Amino acid sequence: MPSTINRVKTGIPGMDKLMEGGIPEGSVVLLSGGAGCGKTTFSCQFIMEGLDKGENCLYITLEESPEDIKKDALQFGWDLGKHESSGAFRIMYYDPFELKEIITRLKDLITVNKIKRLVIDSITLFGLYLKEEYNIRKELYHLVAALKETGCTALLLSEVTEGDSKKFSRYGVEEFVADGVIVLYYMGLGEGIFRNVEVRKMRRTKHKNGMFPLSLEKNGMKVEADMGSFNS
Repeated sequence: MPSTINRVKTGIPGMDKLMEGGIPEGSVVLLSGGAGCGKTTFSCQFIMEGLDKGENCLYITLEESPEDIKKDALQFGWDLGKHESSGAFRIMYYDPFELKEIITRLKDLITVNKIKRLVIDSITLFGLYLKEEYNIRKELYHLVAALKETGCTALLLSEVTEGDSKKFSRYGVEEFVADGVIVLYYMGLGEGIFRNVEVRKMRRTKHKNGMFPLSLEKNGMKVEADMGSFNS
């Protein structure tokens, strides 16, 4: 029986086949992976899909400057600046030290501007300022809860240590409070570079198990999804 859940397309060819046609609308999804695995590219492609559909989108950066992210997106032909000028897209830098203030501001910003898609790049930075693990986990839980109240579909980027295949977030709580977990893998063998993607968790979704080849092409990312079994 076809799913009646509204699903948000990622804009990445092959990716939505892994999860019954897309991310359940209103979900908060953790996008996890090591340095250089393509988290920002994945996120920009997700945002562009929304903009092309006429949705209002918001990108919060806690590290890179908004200008650098827009320049990176242009390499794939994604003109975020054009959509910014039209008012459909906003990209903003926030100081990770102001996490409590960010949560309040975000809720208002999403509601007032009718934001449908949100990216936060990356939540790993919060820990550099909050220091104590208990406070980190508490505030991240509050962040996810606040985002769920808004109804927007959000990607929270999280950087993990290379080689730690059992850990999908820096603080060990994000994957439990998030509705979904998508993991990007990057491996360099000789002169070759190999990328893979895995849907580790997606609520209200019968998703495919295992890792799938992820290629980075001139128009963005693409997933080879014609294999694998579904989770039970």
